[in-house]
Amino acid sequence: MKYGQELIDALEREILSLQNSIKNRMDRINEGMTDWDDCFISQRFEERGISINREKIALIKNGGCDWFVEYATLDGKLVDAKWCDTRYGYSLRAEMPDGKIVWTTAVTKKGLAKKGLKRVLCLRPAWFCFKGSGGMFGVYTGSYVPFPSDINYATGEPAGTDPVEIKDYEEDT
Repeated sequence: MKYGQELIDALEREILSLQNSIKNRMDRINEGMTDWDDCFISQRFEERGISINREKIALIKNGGCDWFVEYATLDGKLVDAKWCDTRYGYSLRAEMPDGKIVWTTAVTKKGLAKKGLKRVLCLRPAWFCFKGSGGMFGVYTGSYVPFPSDINYATGEPAGTDPVEIKDYEEDT
């Protein structure tokens, strides 16, 4: 596996390859060798590839980490929390440090505080995965999103379980 500058170099080579492929396709379209209708999906994938590779390069140059919204107790201890689709709708399931399970549908600062929780931002090593809704339309309209990674792609080091940094999440009002 490649990390750091070696990975950046590989991503830059891939960007050049994708740009050349787009140029070659446009030349074939302009020469009447193929129709634009035959190429719009390929064009979208190559443009997406260029875009995500630029984002990966930026992430690596910034230390390989990104901010993620997580949950903590009011005194700042991280909790294992996830949103679950229950028969009553989506609810947050949080395992508190003492082992107690807390369920809530609250999304506001005040509502979470009533359950002893708050949102925090955690700086963690990150990478990208593709999110689409399925089918050809989902493939076309999907996007790459960052996720907490087990490896820091800037350094090649394992991520560990503790975040690099934690800060309070400020809600937009």
